[in-house]
Parts: sequence; C-alpha cells; structure tokens
Amino acid sequence: MKKKIGLIVLFFLTPMMFVLPLSASAESVNISAEKKTKIAENCESIRESLVDLQHRDSRARVYLGRYYQAILSDFIVPLNVSLLQNSQSDAKLIENQNDFTNMRGDFTSDYIKYQKDLEELIAIDCTNEPEKFYEKLTSVREKRAMVEKDTVRLRELMSQQVKLVKDLRNSL
Repeated sequence: MKKKIGLIVLFFLTPMMFVLPLSASAESVNISAEKKTKIAENCESIRESLVDLQHRDSRARVYLGRYYQAILSDFIVPLNVSLLQNSQSDAKLIENQNDFTNMRGDFTSDYIKYQKDLEELIAIDCTNEPEKFYEKLTSVREKRAMVEKDTVRLRELMSQQVKLVKDLRNSL
C-alpha cells in the first residue's frame, strides 16, 4: 500500500508541462474606427492566426483530457477504492475525488463552448463586419478565460490530492 501511495505522489509531483496560455482582456465591446480599420485590413492574417490557435487548443484539449482522465482513473479512484476495501476510507480524499470529477466535467463543457464560439468567430467576415467580429472576439476571450480557470482549479485539486496522500502515508 505504501509503495502504491509513493507512486501516486511521484505521478502528481511531475510538473505539468502545459497550461493554456491566455490573454483575455476586459475591453469594452465598443470599437473605435481605428480598430475597425485594422481588423478589416488584417482580416486574413487574423483568421489564419485564429485557425492556428484553434488547432493548438484542440491538441491541448486532447492532451489535457487524457491527462485528467488518467489521474482520475489510474490514481484517485483506485486509491479510494483500495482504502474502502481496507476499511480506511478518508472523507477528504473522497471529497477531492468528487471535486476533481466535477471540475473535469466543467473543463470539458467550458472547452466545448469556447471551441464552438471560436468556430463562429472564424466564420465571421471580418473585412465587412469588423464590429460583429470584435464583439464575438470578446466573447471568445471570456470563454477561453473560463477554460484557463478550469485548468488552474484542476491543478489545485491535483496538488490537494498529493497533500492528502502524503498525509495518509505519514499516518500509516
């Protein structure tokens, strides 16, 4: 049991190499004539950048989804099941498992909303509709910021799991 706990701690201590980089800003949806002109003039390069971002974020979502699933199914749940079978369940570990499961669901849901809005943004003709484009861009930034908050919260829950497992190991 101690060996298994040690492996779990090592897995969680491995630094996560990826976090969604964000630059969400809370600018007003009102757009100046200068911004309209810049958006219209650079429309094609903006759209190319957004498509590139969409592809990178899609790969990141797959990576993070697998990562979170592996943590849950390979470490958090088996530990709690093992503790239950040995009549040593820990309410804090179970609560952390529930929080992690719920947060992972939020991450998936928020990412889908973000990706849908990003697709809609890319479809907007920014040359002819810079105001509509900018308004949607603001919405996409907000949704992307939600995805970032979800990843931060999931990392916090993973850190909490490590702490709880260390406490458990020390008490055995």
